[in-house]
Amino acid sequence: MKIEIVQRNYAAKEKLTDLIDKKVQKFEKYLGDGASAKVVLSKTGALERYKMEVSLKGKNTFVRSEVQSDNMYANLDLCLSKLERQVVRIAGKNKDSNKIAVDPATLLFFDEIPEVEPAKIVKHKEFELDRISDEQAVEQIELLDNSFYIYKDMETGNVNVLYRRADGDYGVIKTK
Repeated sequence: MKIEIVQRNYAAKEKLTDLIDKKVQKFEKYLGDGASAKVVLSKTGALERYKMEVSLKGKNTFVRSEVQSDNMYANLDLCLSKLERQVVRIAGKNKDSNKIAVDPATLLFFDEIPEVEPAKIVKHKEFELDRISDEQAVEQIELLDNSFYIYKDMETGNVNVLYRRADGDYGVIKTK
């Protein structure tokens, strides 16, 4: 497995990078040959919070985890635990297709494979999209107090999604 470690405002010690390499390498058996991993290590804010993002990519599979705490070693275990849960969930959904095969003996954080219940669609909504500007969409999202708003761009007619970011600002997903 090809593992890329990116460091932003953070200088990882060799012990940490070796541990990351060793632990992330174990996911290769789930993702197959040609799998790759990208690990981003960063320090944020004046309070010295450490953030770790791990993305694993394999054949027909992409899983990602992001955690933040005051200890990078704790972040590694938290990230890998989340990733393993995602891999197990994907394996449970794809039992027939054999995309990912999980052997309970190889699990890092579980004693046995947990039962995975598929998500259900419990509600359908239909509404007509209006052609409006980005500024009008911001007004609508604030009036409705939603976390996102779907609309047609006034200029292009393409469907866009305006969403509220964690920092309170907004982002737009534009479609083609």
